[in-house]
Amino acid sequence: MSGWETLFGEVYIRTYARLDDAVVSEQEAVQAVALAGCEPGADVLDCPCGFGRHAAPLAGAGYRVVGVDRSEAMLAEAGRRAPGVRFVRGDYRDLSLADAGFDAVLCLFTSLGYSDEEGDERALAEFRRVLRPGGSLVVDLVNRDRVAATFRPRDWDGFPGGETILEERRFDPIEGIVEARHTLVEPDGRRTSFGYRLRVYTATELAALLRAAGFGEIEFHGALDGSPLTERSRLVAVARVV
Repeated sequence: MSGWETLFGEVYIRTYARLDDAVVSEQEAVQAVALAGCEPGADVLDCPCGFGRHAAPLAGAGYRVVGVDRSEAMLAEAGRRAPGVRFVRGDYRDLSLADAGFDAVLCLFTSLGYSDEEGDERALAEFRRVLRPGGSLVVDLVNRDRVAATFRPRDWDGFPGGETILEERRFDPIEGIVEARHTLVEPDGRRTSFGYRLRVYTATELAALLRAAGFGEIEFHGALDGSPLTERSRLVAVARVV
């Protein structure tokens, strides 16, 4: 199992998921479908869906939601939080979903970049395949320019269960790669370390991947609320099937 798969599984549920603010998650979900131009009743793919923090409020608001994730642990937690949602285990680079089945695809909270550019393009092409004509993809990523401007080589995070995570990072500004190593310190002092690489994109680079994946109209924002893109904002793309 890779380092990012270790992080985004049971470890994440025991740590970062316990800090989830349900009000913020609902706001993000509502803003994302608004950017996509969707109304309640629309078919929405949340991919990867993680522990269901966006799928749950969307289902509660009347959207028909399908969530896809690679992690069994994440899907189990998502099913607990949103029992009426269909959750599917799978890789977004090879979705086991029919063509043109969704009005919107949401790929939120920096869920691309953990493979290589070819893998990310394959994922975007799969999102394009499952969208209906006129449908929209919303991608929310950390902005490469923001990483360069605000980079921190290390952070400590504490959690309600007594766990602590040390995150140590290196950033290659030429390749646009963040190398991160997480060390989980359990309440009894036991330590587990795992690392991963994250490819961070500029708007120009992400636009090229979206066009290569077959999208037509593309617009960029600095957040899911539609605010302007800046060098210190998030990187939010809305790409439509035309």
